[in-house]
Amino acid sequence: MTSAERIKTLKTIRGKDLKIRYTQDSFEDTVISQRQFYDENGVAITPVTPKLLERQVVTNNPIIAKIGTLEPRSVSVCFGSSVNKSGESKFKVVIPYHPRDADHNEQIQEVLNYTSSSQSVEPKSPLRLTYSGENR
Repeated sequence: MTSAERIKTLKTIRGKDLKIRYTQDSFEDTVISQRQFYDENGVAITPVTPKLLERQVVTNNPIIAKIGTLEPRSVSVCFGSSVNKSGESKFKVVIPYHPRDADHNEQIQEVLNYTSSSQSVEPKSPLRLTYSGENR
């Protein structure tokens, strides 16, 4: 198989940026982006949870203010995925809630529960879940 033929067989992944209201560790709110990916059939493959969507901001402004060197709190999740050669899919989900907010832990739990309802993830539990606090 030539490299051109191999490229044609790769599945196209589509994405959309969600604007999210993010509460920094300093309790200041800002707007950041969370990328949501879809497979070639339009099925969402990024674990975008109800708690994350509660923080979605609707705006016509495609530009988001820079937040300096801030790296938002997030959960990196590694799922089993039969569509990838490696057998794994990895996603990073922003946790926009301040750690003292009860919704912070609820959103992490929603990410953990994501696989039980996902049609593109197998097995139905994450292989790895890594939490990263806010870094400046």
